[in-house]
Amino acid sequence: MNKLKLKNIGLILIILAFHITAQSSDEQKFNEAVKLFKDRKYQTSLTNFKVISDKENPNQTAAKFFVVKSLIELKKYYEAEKAAIEFLEKFSSSKYADEVNILLIKSFLEQKKYKSAFRQSIDLLKSSSSTSYKIDAKSIAQKIAGNYLSSYDLKEFSDKENDKKIKAFLLYTLAELYSLEGQSDKGIKILEEIVNEYPHTDEYFLARNLLSSNQNQQVKDEIIVGVILPLTDKDGKRNIAAEEMLEGIKYAFHEINFNRDNKIGLLIRDSKRNEEEIRDIVQEFDSDKRVKAVIGPVYSDESEIVVSSLSQTDLVFISPTATDEDLTENNDQFYQANPPFTVRGKVFAQYIFLKEGNKNFAILNSLEGYSPILAKSFADEFQRLGGNILSKETYRSKSVDLSKQISNLSQYLGELDGIYIPLSDKADAEIIISEMLKQNFIVPVYGNQDWLNAKGLETSSTISNSLKITSDYFIDFTDKSFTEFNQNFLNTIDKEITRNVLYGYDAAKYLVTVLRAIQPTRNTVKLKIDSGLKSNGYHNNISFSKKKRNLYLNILSYSDGKFQLIEKYRGTE
Repeated sequence: MNKLKLKNIGLILIILAFHITAQSSDEQKFNEAVKLFKDRKYQTSLTNFKVISDKENPNQTAAKFFVVKSLIELKKYYEAEKAAIEFLEKFSSSKYADEVNILLIKSFLEQKKYKSAFRQSIDLLKSSSSTSYKIDAKSIAQKIAGNYLSSYDLKEFSDKENDKKIKAFLLYTLAELYSLEGQSDKGIKILEEIVNEYPHTDEYFLARNLLSSNQNQQVKDEIIVGVILPLTDKDGKRNIAAEEMLEGIKYAFHEINFNRDNKIGLLIRDSKRNEEEIRDIVQEFDSDKRVKAVIGPVYSDESEIVVSSLSQTDLVFISPTATDEDLTENNDQFYQANPPFTVRGKVFAQYIFLKEGNKNFAILNSLEGYSPILAKSFADEFQRLGGNILSKETYRSKSVDLSKQISNLSQYLGELDGIYIPLSDKADAEIIISEMLKQNFIVPVYGNQDWLNAKGLETSSTISNSLKITSDYFIDFTDKSFTEFNQNFLNTIDKEITRNVLYGYDAAKYLVTVLRAIQPTRNTVKLKIDSGLKSNGYHNNISFSKKKRNLYLNILSYSDGKFQLIEKYRGTE
């Protein structure tokens, strides 16, 4: 019996080893085929991808995707069309589906199957869950319609469509075609239909804008805000945070446009985390004089690329979230709505010294991340104002023993008004509080927003109930105005408010405030921003200093298990 079991186990191990070896071999073949494709050896790569795609393995769908790409590169468009259609029928939920749709559209265009190409772009608009691909689908469809289809062709599409958002897009594109064909009266009727019957679509605002004045006056007075966001990452995956910011931006302009005759348009572009793409977008925005200002980018590395391109344009760029320290140096057009870390330390020092009247402080900071930046800017400003830093201790993040540091600080216990502890890792808070309790080092604690998610606050109400922190965001869910805003947003967008939505919304609301009371030119927009204009936001207020950085921070206190807003405090530079 035991021998039989051993034989069975041995057989299983042999099968398993064979399976692993086969998987490893398939992976190697796939990687070799990808390398051949990158080396532009398309015929050889096609042969290899076909072999991999004909059997079940972890790279089967990827191989089928590359089959289509290889056929396109070889200009075998009919074969590419067949392979793409087969892929979409069998693997419609694949992460490659959107890109295969684009390749199928290309194969149709190369074969001069223009109606098929248009139909496929509409299919992409319907099926894609990516904001970036939806934008691309609309752009492709409009170019196909304008260059290759007649109004009769497009009317056939719109008459058969039942989805309201798609129908509105088709009708708006049809109105554009009527205008191109010299049938302006028909175009106006279509625009009126959109306004009357499709109020919750993007095309509603475009239609209202076109109807508000005659075409020449519209071109003269048209106001557009550029938006540059990384809607897809370098690997082609959706960037959910950027998509949420875009929803916030669009909603802010929806609010202002609703009762405005001369609508403000949005020109939305996906940076794709790609330097060449970003530089092309900057050039596109600059050449379109209707664009008065730009929202974005959101990442500091992308912002650096924009900053290096500012000599080519007179546009201002407002980043909702970039925090690098030197982005606004040596240029006059880039603004940071999210305060950099030096500003955060400095503004908190001003609040503590000027607003609370505290004069004697200690500092405990980690040596990692942004903690040293916060500690230094706080200390420099506190001492400049006339305060005293009696002791300064450092530690390695995630240390298990901080007894020496707390012991050194305890020598000044009777003299201290408080201690500033900017965390670089929320996990450090529990260890710090534990050691303070152990040595009876009980003083008011001041910190940064990493304390928002820190553990251990419940272990000592004596310490935690004295905690005050700064944060670049705070959402008061009990506030009546926010509750109403949240409900209106949900009713309109059919999505919940998130922190990223508010980053986008508040930056857009600020720019809307700038545009509201001026004759908008690029220069007047910049002058209005530089005037110190303030906009009250839901996550934070926005007002820029002469150094083009937002000086507002949320000051929060902790009490009875939750953080509460003390005030949105504006510092100075």
